[in-house]
Amino acid sequence: MLGAGFDFFHRPASHTCGGILFAWHRDYWDCSNPIFHDYSLTAKVVNRSSNDDWWVTSVYGPQSDNEKVLFLDDLRSVRAGCAGPFLICGDFNLIYRAEDKNNAILNRRMMGRFRRFIDDTDLQELHLNGRRFTWSNERDNPTLERLDRVFASEDWMLLYPNHVLSTLPHLGLQTAQHC
Repeated sequence: MLGAGFDFFHRPASHTCGGILFAWHRDYWDCSNPIFHDYSLTAKVVNRSSNDDWWVTSVYGPQSDNEKVLFLDDLRSVRAGCAGPFLICGDFNLIYRAEDKNNAILNRRMMGRFRRFIDDTDLQELHLNGRRFTWSNERDNPTLERLDRVFASEDWMLLYPNHVLSTLPHLGLQTAQHC
């Protein structure tokens, strides 16, 4: 599926939700030390050309509020165990700003918890070029939200000051629904 030269770690889906695939090209990156949690996959990444190393965590956040609280606590412990440059990305199934949703039906308590997680872990969001929302319930009058995000530590930002995060073009393919 990935092509020649790729390796991967994965966390299998449960029914139609929660799968995570973390893949890299061996010519450019080395990845090791995978850490599997209920809603995340973390690995150590080494840039083969510069020998810079950092941690990456990929997430697929849960749906229920109780599980979201545990999820954020778990991510705090993941970050605490990964010293140095750190990147976290994926579908958090959470928003932290009202403008991340196209209507006023907001869970402000959960938004505050997500915002505190970002502050507590001293992470900065990478700007996504090309798309305001990343999820739709695909109804006639759709709810749109920005659930997919990338955050990085200051030292990761210093390693990659010229990073660019952009969306891939929509090819008219049916995408998996978030559970």
